[in-house]
Amino acid sequence: MNPPVSYNSVFKFTLKGQTLELTREGAGFVVLTLAVGLGAINTGNNLLYLILAMCCSFIAVSGILSEITMKKIQIEISGPPEIYAQSPVPLVLRISNHKTRTPSFSLRLALQPDAARGDLADREIYLFHLPAGGAVEKTLMLTAQRRGRIEVSCCLLSTGFPFGFFIKRKKRQVNWSATVFPAIHPVSLPAPRDGLAGGDHRVERLGEEVVALKEFRPGDPLRAIHWKSSAKTGTLRVKEFSRQGPESFTVRLNLADPGTGGPVEPEVIEGRVSRAASLIYHLIDRGDDVRLHAGKYQSAFGQGGAHRTTLMRYLAFAGLNE
Repeated sequence: MNPPVSYNSVFKFTLKGQTLELTREGAGFVVLTLAVGLGAINTGNNLLYLILAMCCSFIAVSGILSEITMKKIQIEISGPPEIYAQSPVPLVLRISNHKTRTPSFSLRLALQPDAARGDLADREIYLFHLPAGGAVEKTLMLTAQRRGRIEVSCCLLSTGFPFGFFIKRKKRQVNWSATVFPAIHPVSLPAPRDGLAGGDHRVERLGEEVVALKEFRPGDPLRAIHWKSSAKTGTLRVKEFSRQGPESFTVRLNLADPGTGGPVEPEVIEGRVSRAASLIYHLIDRGDDVRLHAGKYQSAFGQGGAHRTTLMRYLAFAGLNE
């Protein structure tokens, strides 16, 4: 079900963390109630007094039912184990109604991440009906703009139930936090090699097993040419060998000015950290052994998801004043 159109409030009142907003429809109803009241006083008409009492009861019932529908609502957040800056990730919100007999209606939930970080949630969550003692899970996408620590301490819960005359908003504590890894971008990876390089050429390591044939390209070793296939097709074709194992690469990160040794601008640090993280991410994804050398920090060579997570956790806070 699609959420209804957002309310247009004309008056707002805040007290003890709770906000009450008067909508445009509610303002019209209040004006109508006042007009009926003035008419009843001036004319002494009993029917107008009955209509006035009914209008006042609508306002009272609206406040009581909205308070009941927001009572005993609990919100829990769970996220993925790895979060990278500038990449949307799904957050699962579990909304539970701990009332034993009374359901809740027309609830809206909006995350309130740290405004200083600029983190963004893609939408609000709308629940038309939440049964008594029930729970529902909804997913939204959160984009962390910067690496470091992200915290969502509260969620804004609101409702216009039952008539839409008033919007009641309350904050609910959620206390969710996570580590945001640096942003990952496409980078040019060093080609696999066995350490012999010089001038404008390199010597690639050849495995023992031929896995495919491909067209000859400048730079391919001549001893890898498959002469029999080349003679049949009329074009040079070379053998593609399996690799004999993972390569080893050291990614070096310098957080200071190489000339003076002093600090550099935060934008420069972010660019260096993001590039180092991107190299590590893609090299490990390729199956290589990688280690990180950043100032006094030096990791061991490793590969796989656990090693990558360890390096990313270090890079998430490298150079930050936290």
